[in-house]
Order: sequence, then C-alpha cells, then structure tokens
Amino acid sequence: MITPLKRKSFDELIPAVPTSEQYQYYWGDGQSVFRRVAISIASVIIFTILYNRVHENNPSSFAALAMFVCAALGGLYWMLEPVAMASIRNAKLRRFPYCGFWQAEVLDVYISQEVLARSEKVDSRGRMDISYDAESFLNIELGDETEFVTTLRLPMRRELKRIRPEQTVYMLLFSNDRRFGRVSRQTSDAFIPQYNLWVGDYPYLRRDTFIDLTKFMSARSKRTANVEQ
Repeated sequence: MITPLKRKSFDELIPAVPTSEQYQYYWGDGQSVFRRVAISIASVIIFTILYNRVHENNPSSFAALAMFVCAALGGLYWMLEPVAMASIRNAKLRRFPYCGFWQAEVLDVYISQEVLARSEKVDSRGRMDISYDAESFLNIELGDETEFVTTLRLPMRRELKRIRPEQTVYMLLFSNDRRFGRVSRQTSDAFIPQYNLWVGDYPYLRRDTFIDLTKFMSARSKRTANVEQ
C-alpha cells in the first residue's frame, strides 16, 4: 500500500543539500580525488594568471573580480564536485510533486547476466577468439496487496544474497499524480528491516529520518489492524 507523504516530509527524506552518505558516494576512489585536485590546481593557476593581467590594466573592473572568484572556486573544486553531483542526483527525484511511503514484500529474487563488452582477437592459428565481459545483476521483484509490482535491479553483491521472498521492504515511490494512478519507475533506495539492510545503487534517503518513519508507519499499521479486529 502506498501512503502519500506531505512535501515537508518529502524534503526531509530526500534533501536538497546532500547527506554524508551521498557526499561519500560521489567522493570516489583515490584516482577520482587526484583528478579533482589536478583540476583545482590547474584552475587556480589559469585564473590567477588571468586575474593578474586584468588587475594590472584595471584593478576595479568586474572582470578582475570575476577572475578572483573563479580562482577561489577552482581551488575548492575538489571538494565541491561531490556536492554538486549529489545535489543533481537528488533533484531528479525532488522534481516529482508527490511521493509516497511504500510497504512492500519481496515476491521473487533472481539473477541475470548482462554483457558489458565484447572483444575479438585472432589467435596464433588464425582463428577468431571472441570473449565477453559480463556482470551479474540481482533482480528483486516487489509487490503489495494492491497488486502493484516493481523490480529493483542491482549489481550483485555479497550482502544481497540474504534477500528472500516474503521479506518486508520499505521505500519511497514518486508520481506526478496526486492519487498515484501512475507511478514513476524511479524509486528511492529500499530498506529491509529484518537485516537492517539498505538496497539501492545510490543512497537517496536520509537514513535516520527514514528509519523513524518506518517505525511510525509500522506502529500505525498495527494499531489499525487491532481496531479492525
């Protein structure tokens, strides 16, 4: 069942300013950090040279101020790029006018293979040798009592092997329709409370806030069930 959330809750769960998990996601490995640092150094050098030239001719010009600001921002690029990338990623879901809390159940779990690259080479005997670079993906089919079904597809990781049918899953769904007659295929990451496991390619959700929401929704569902009995 999909429970619509107010915009205030939506904004708290998927913030405009990235969380630490989102920042860390785009921080990258050592090679990524080195690339950003190199860009920062190059930017500072280039804009400092331009600033000095402009400043000599006209110290109070707007161009001199612009070069100074660009040099400062360039020096911070290595830290700011992850913030910008995460903010852009968050905005893809924040653009939806409506979001809903979804309590679902794992219906099926299966593995599929995807060919990422194909290479061909001729061996010493003149025969064509074809090889494929394939990656395993875990497909998690989710559904609820209303017969709404969606599938999460993720690169296979060791911790995902614990996911089994009938486990409870919580996540957010998004729509342009107030009544959720049509739901976007884009979803947030999912939370499986049984293992305290987060499932998703990117940590969209502010996790502490979402866990509090799942506890509140679970308690409300139990109270409703007791009243109906």
